Amino acid sequence: MNVEGGYLATSRYVEDTYSPGHASVWGSWYCTATRSWGFACCRALSRDAAPCCHVLRQPASGAASASDAGANKLKGDKIPTTTTFDPAVWLDRSAFETPEGFLAWCVRHLVQSWQAWLTDGSLETWARSAGSGHSSAAAFLSSKCAAEASQCVEDFCRKVAERRLSAELVRKLEEMCISISRREYTHAYKVYMDVTIGSKKWQSNLPCMVNFSASRQDTEVQWTPDSGANPVDEAGVRTHIVLLRRLTSVAQALLPNGDPSKNCG
Repeated sequence: MNVEGGYLATSRYVEDTYSPGHASVWGSWYCTATRSWGFACCRALSRDAAPCCHVLRQPASGAASASDAGANKLKGDKIPTTTTFDPAVWLDRSAFETPEGFLAWCVRHLVQSWQAWLTDGSLETWARSAGSGHSSAAAFLSSKCAAEASQCVEDFCRKVAERRLSAELVRKLEEMCISISRREYTHAYKVYMDVTIGSKKWQSNLPCMVNFSASRQDTEVQWTPDSGANPVDEAGVRTHIVLLRRLTSVAQALLPNGDPSKNCG
């Protein structure tokens, strides 16, 4: 409350303008790693970031009481506002209205974790302990790779927001992200293989060529003209899903599961 008896805006921006598809205003969250402001709901830094959910929360009036402001929040809006980023802290799936919103938040969380670990030296420490023989060390320590990954993630989030991905593909990627959040990397990789190559039930019937790069820890799938349409290719997100595999590898390197059987490779 100010000296005139009115109530101050609930964020650092007087207008409290909520962007469509975001449950918080831009400027409601501060990234300590990049020293930039962004959205608290999805931790995106750009004002033009792709929507992270498909519900628009209406802000409380500046003259409303604090209790009225709380009452005006959507029931499903459980995303906390924080100024401290912690890669180990994942929001639960129930905090999001849609699987698309959860998926967008997860990939942004993963790429921001990568950038944070580069900034605080955690990845460099990991690389020294892993030894020079680790095939992915150079890529993990590359700021250029992390920056390119960030751009790719934003492009992916735009495609997700535009509903270019089929419901089944979104469901699979949602399952993969939930596994990553639980540090069940073996299962996450299995889902990745199902998405990029296909389940054993129909995999042998699709003419395709699969290349695995030990140095990049990536899998490349090339479909022949006779292989028919693939949901991943129809959505134009094959490169993005391969990136998700790399982000998973980075997460596993810094946040491994205590049970070796749940770690991949």
